[in-house]
Amino acid sequence: MNIYSAINKGSKILRNKFIPNPQLDSEILMSKIVNKDRKFILLNPGTELARENLNNFWNLINQRSRGRPVAYLLGKKYFWKHEFIVNDDVLIPRPDTELIVEQALNLTKHR
Repeated sequence: MNIYSAINKGSKILRNKFIPNPQLDSEILMSKIVNKDRKFILLNPGTELARENLNNFWNLINQRSRGRPVAYLLGKKYFWKHEFIVNDDVLIPRPDTELIVEQALNLTKHR
């Protein structure tokens, strides 16, 4: 199976489980599996996947379809221009938290 077919099938599985952004999630998970950035995934859809990579992709899709956050599946999350390691013992940084940090910095920059 090639990247394009796997992503489409993965996206359909996620969509059927009402996961928000199923296409994006599927692409990001594929990027992790083939150890390439998302641009590679989008520019090389016909690349055939090794059986092990395909099995690992389905495993991630299965976990995501049960609601497991992408950040936990990737083991990392970007926050405030930095990459943080995340796992089940860590809260995932949220984008709205960045806004709170910015406001706090603005309020205290002259102190």
